[in-house]
Amino acid sequence: MRGTVKFYNAEKGFGFIFSEGLKEDIFFRIGEWKHPSVPSGNDDVEFELGEDQKGFRARNIQLIFSAKDKQNKVHESKHKDDRITCPSCGRKVVPRMVTYRGEPDKTLCPYCGTVIKTFDNNDCFLVHIYGDRHHKHLNFLRAFRDTQLMNNGIGKMTVKFYYWVSPFLIKMISLNRKIQHTC
Repeated sequence: MRGTVKFYNAEKGFGFIFSEGLKEDIFFRIGEWKHPSVPSGNDDVEFELGEDQKGFRARNIQLIFSAKDKQNKVHESKHKDDRITCPSCGRKVVPRMVTYRGEPDKTLCPYCGTVIKTFDNNDCFLVHIYGDRHHKHLNFLRAFRDTQLMNNGIGKMTVKFYYWVSPFLIKMISLNRKIQHTC
C-alpha cells in the first residue's frame, strides 16, 4: 500500500501516514521504518497494512521518494528555462530557425530579428571563396567527394587533409585582406 507521511514526532518515535486508498491516517512507530533516514512530513512511502486492538498500523515502511527530493524536483521544474537572452534587445526568447534549401541557415530573435546563430561551415575553404555554401559548383564538388573520393583510402585521406588545411587557408586570405585594407 502507498501513502504519504503526514506527521512524525522524532522525540516520541511515532507518526502518521495518510493512505489515499483508505482515506485515513495510519499510525506507525519508528521501528517499522526501513530506511536509514528519519521520516519527514511529505515523504512518499510504501507499507504493509497491519491491525491491532487500537486500529490500523503501518508495518515494514519503505521510503519511495523523500520530501526533500520532491522539493528539489519542484524547484528545478519551476526554474528550468530553455530560453536565451537576445544579444540585441535583451528579451528572453526561443530563437526562430531559418532554413535555406532544407538545411538550417540561422536563428533569429522573434522580436527584433537579430541573427543569434549561423550554421555556416566556416571550416571549408571553398565555401569561404564562393560565399554561398549552396553554390552549384560546390554541390557538384560535394557529390564528387561523396561518390568518388570517399569510396577509397587515398580519397578519404585527401578529404581529411583538405578539411585539416582549410582553416589555415581561410586565415591566410583574411589576413591578406586585412593587410591590403591597411595599405
